Parts: sequence; C-alpha cells; structure tokens
Amino acid sequence: MEKAKYLYRVELPTGADVIEFNKAATRFPGKVHLVNGSKRLNAKSFLCVHLAKVAWNEIYIESDTDCFKEFRKFIVK
Repeated sequence: MEKAKYLYRVELPTGADVIEFNKAATRFPGKVHLVNGSKRLNAKSFLCVHLAKVAWNEIYIESDTDCFKEFRKFIVK
C-alpha cells in the first residue's frame, strides 16, 4: 500500500516568494515536490522552484507528511 500524499495548490507571485518558499522547503524534514499534472520537480532546489514559477500556470506542493504549517503562506485556499 502506498503512503498517503498531501497535496496543496500554492502561488509564488514574486521572486522573494520563490526564495522564501525554497528556504522553507530546505528546512522541511521530508521529501517535498512541486507538481503539475505528470511534471514533478524537487522543491528543495531553488532552480526547480523558479522554473515552476515561470513555466507552470498552476503549482502544487506534494509531500508524504503534512506540510500545511510550513507552507501556509503560499497555499491557496
């Protein structure tokens, strides 16, 4: 049986948001990815976060453990 995944839609409107989001991701103890359909990027990589911001119209954060608290500033409700 596969572990449950947590998935939240996020917005990164500014370059400062990309930097802050990436810093939060690097502090997060588990694996965390940015996803859009079948595309998947490592959220702990600044380059990947920046690429998702400029290339995707919707960005989701996915993790094996609940990451809402760490990324609540960027999560779209």
